[in-house]
Amino acid sequence: MSAAPTSKEPVIFSQVVEALFKHAIKRERFDADTRRRLKTIGIDLDQPFLVAYSVPTWFAAIRVCAEVLYPDLPSEQARYRLGRQLVDGYGQTTMGRAVFAMLRMLGWERSLTRISRGLQSGSNFLSARTRFLDEGATLEMVFEVMPEFRAAFGAQPGIDPYFMNGTMDGMMALVGSPFAGGELQPIEPGSQHVVYLLRRKA
Repeated sequence: MSAAPTSKEPVIFSQVVEALFKHAIKRERFDADTRRRLKTIGIDLDQPFLVAYSVPTWFAAIRVCAEVLYPDLPSEQARYRLGRQLVDGYGQTTMGRAVFAMLRMLGWERSLTRISRGLQSGSNFLSARTRFLDEGATLEMVFEVMPEFRAAFGAQPGIDPYFMNGTMDGMMALVGSPFAGGELQPIEPGSQHVVYLLRRKA
């Protein structure tokens, strides 16, 4: 796997990888065998982070972290927890501190209009849209791969729905959203988007 793909390919930027491995998860938690696994995948924790990483590299790293850190949980739950942890870690990066300060200032409702911009500070291929349903009692959030990048994924998904669910819930908590955790909706085979429904808290 290439760890530094060309700019035309979908990539995850270094600040997201740094957020997970430098801030959300302390590197010392990984033994020599796990570090070798990550290096084989394309993430060398003993070297400076690259500018960007391929999506397969990122997904493979998430799976390794889920197995190592949460061995007693089903993979879906473990990846959800990592997504929540990523939000905390991202808030400790230079980019994350700036983004989170702006979101807190805007408040939860105005922050919804900035979700795509926030995603694009960590990747180059994701966008998001939201809408209120049931007279405001339900919030629908859709994350999707932008059309120009879909061919690059082929039949492979461009979004880890469980990791994204954790990230989304972490962000909503950060901005003081009045909605409870998102419910992942059924995913169509080959789909490059995921949908969550969030219910307003009683």
